[in-house]
This record gives sequence, C-alpha cells and structure tokens, in this order.
Amino acid sequence: MRALVSAGSCVVGFRASRGLKAGGTDRGSATIVWLTAVVMCVVFGVLALALTEFASARARVSAAADLAALSAASRTLYSDGCQHAAQVARENDSTLRSCHIYGTEVEVAVEGRARGALARLARMAGKVAPRIVVQARAGQPESVT
Repeated sequence: MRALVSAGSCVVGFRASRGLKAGGTDRGSATIVWLTAVVMCVVFGVLALALTEFASARARVSAAADLAALSAASRTLYSDGCQHAAQVARENDSTLRSCHIYGTEVEVAVEGRARGALARLARMAGKVAPRIVVQARAGQPESVT
C-alpha cells in the first residue's frame, strides 16, 4: 500500500507494512501461546481438584478413626469396645484395621479409600483407589476404673 503525504511544498512517499513479510516465522504464534496457557490452566485445575478430594478423603477417614477410638474408649468397661469401634468405622465408610485396649486407653487404626477423580483415574489405569490409614487414640480418665 502506497501513500503520499503532502507537507507544504514537499511530497513524501512511504510504504505501509504489516510488520512481517509474507511467510514470516511468527505468524499464528499467539494462538499457540494462548492454547498452551489454557491447557496449563486446565491441567493445574484438575490437579488441584484431585489434591482437594484426597485431602477431603483423609479428613473423612481421620474423623472416622477419632469416632471409632472414642466409641471404643466409652465401652472399655463393658469389654466390647473393639466391636463398637468396628461398627462406628463401618458406618463412616471405613474399615477398622486394628484395635488395642490398654486399660482405659484405646488405640485404633482405620482404613478408607480415596474417592472422586483420584479413584476414577486409578480405576481407568486398572488399579485400586489409594488407601488412607489413620491411627487414633482415646481414653477414659483413670478415676473411672
């Protein structure tokens, strides 16, 4: 594109360019950069979601372990504390792995499985969802016995 500019008695001609000649190497690079940024945001978003779901599952299993330990400790005088702990863990979608009663104190280990995106990803890979094992301890005051 040619243009003529008149400045008084002097006429100056110039040629407008588009920045790069046809066949330049940077043509369309903004699209690639933009798509890369979008893909990275999606990947980090999915990763954050998976980690959040895992933390939520860990908190759920931890709460089940605490409840199981407390329920077992409340039943130490009746000698059915471990059965009671197993029932409480089952009701909280977990499994009682071990239960030890030491006088008025109880120590339990509870196992649960991760859910959500992590579990689906593991199933697609032909694996089992990650196990989460939490130990908890509870006891009665010594004056009870």
